[in-house]
Amino acid sequence: MKAPRGPDVSSELRWYPVVTLLQLTLDMAMATTAPIGYGHVYAPAHYIDAWIEVTAVDGWSAEQIARLKHHFESRP
Repeated sequence: MKAPRGPDVSSELRWYPVVTLLQLTLDMAMATTAPIGYGHVYAPAHYIDAWIEVTAVDGWSAEQIARLKHHFESRP
């Protein structure tokens, strides 16, 4: 709830004890209908940078990484 918020988070979102908890719980349960990359429908391409860091991949150019991300973004 702290700044900076994501571009898809309403600036009108406020925290009200219990009420906001219930609203966000319902939102999370319904988030499977969101487009890929939003809600809890994770986009595989968003994980590439993290996996590169975790696995200590060496020798990949920025172009190769961009091509890999594009491969995962273009998959249905």
